[in-house]
Amino acid sequence: MISGKLRPVFKLTESCNLACKYCYQEGKLDSGYFMSEATLEKALSEVAENTQGTMHLLWFGGEPTLYGIKRFARAMELVDKHFAGRTVYHGMQTNGSLITEEWAALLAERKFAVTVSVDGPQELHDRQRPQRTADGRPKGSFEKVMQGIKNLHNAGIFPRVSAVITPEALLQPVELVTWYEKQGFHEMDFVPSTRYHNGGFEVEVNGTQFKEFILKVCERWLELNNPKFKVRLLSETARKLAGHAPHYCKLEGRCSHFVGFGWNGDVYPCDEFSGMKEFCLGNIHKNTLKELMTSEKAIEFFRRWAEIPPECASCKWLHFCRGGCPWERQLSGNPDRPTVMCEAMKAVFERLSSEIPGSRERWKAE
Repeated sequence: MISGKLRPVFKLTESCNLACKYCYQEGKLDSGYFMSEATLEKALSEVAENTQGTMHLLWFGGEPTLYGIKRFARAMELVDKHFAGRTVYHGMQTNGSLITEEWAALLAERKFAVTVSVDGPQELHDRQRPQRTADGRPKGSFEKVMQGIKNLHNAGIFPRVSAVITPEALLQPVELVTWYEKQGFHEMDFVPSTRYHNGGFEVEVNGTQFKEFILKVCERWLELNNPKFKVRLLSETARKLAGHAPHYCKLEGRCSHFVGFGWNGDVYPCDEFSGMKEFCLGNIHKNTLKELMTSEKAIEFFRRWAEIPPECASCKWLHFCRGGCPWERQLSGNPDRPTVMCEAMKAVFERLSSEIPGSRERWKAE
């Protein structure tokens, strides 16, 4: 067994039907790369053999619905085969534009938790997330996405919504949070834009910019006072400040339980690093999952990520965030430095701690 819980992410394809302005899959959108049944079965088998009890399986892409509903239904049969007698929870990250009534019914039957990418009102969303077209002319995806969400609602699934915050979106914090709440979404997530360009990642929205944005979002969220509407970063921070375990990996303080499977069987320590050769642990067609997750390379990654950046040593929130997400630390240019979102995160901690009695003392005493 691999120590600790394991949360696998299956990247079924690198292809996508949209052409988002900030896409990190640059040059791969029409690659035609799809995970074969043999690779999927090998991955499921390895996960099943190295875990016990309840499992959470995450299905990503590219756009995972491009895998096709028949192949995806077959994937669910393979899950039943390898996890017989065990409770399995599923999650999917999708752009929502291809969610038909048939797709929604299958996901509802399996009780999927679904996250759909919606970047805001139609004008903004369509500029940032156009469809890929044969003639190369921009065509908005908003109407198809909202229809996909409607199909999910009709099937009994109320998805979380994820919004990528670009320099343009930064200018609309209050308008955006008001719009999402008005649409009736139960939970949404603001994700600062990082764009893959010219062979590397560019931070389009830095910590200072996101700090100003998220604090305005926070004030509007508190003002709305709607318990049925959550902004993930804010609600999960509040949950942890109140002394409860968060349902958000960036606040859990450890990363060694994630594992990402690429379409070809390549294994990564987290989906965020998927496709980056320097972080590939190997391939499940050549080594067992246990060998890969306990290899010297993997151990070194996890050891380094578990270390506290020296600059964080005197921070009063050290025991709260443990130096932040390793991926965001990598974006700062060096995983031994604080996360690129450090300034924004500390501002959120400070603001929300003033709303929760006893939270400052609780975390100071840790």
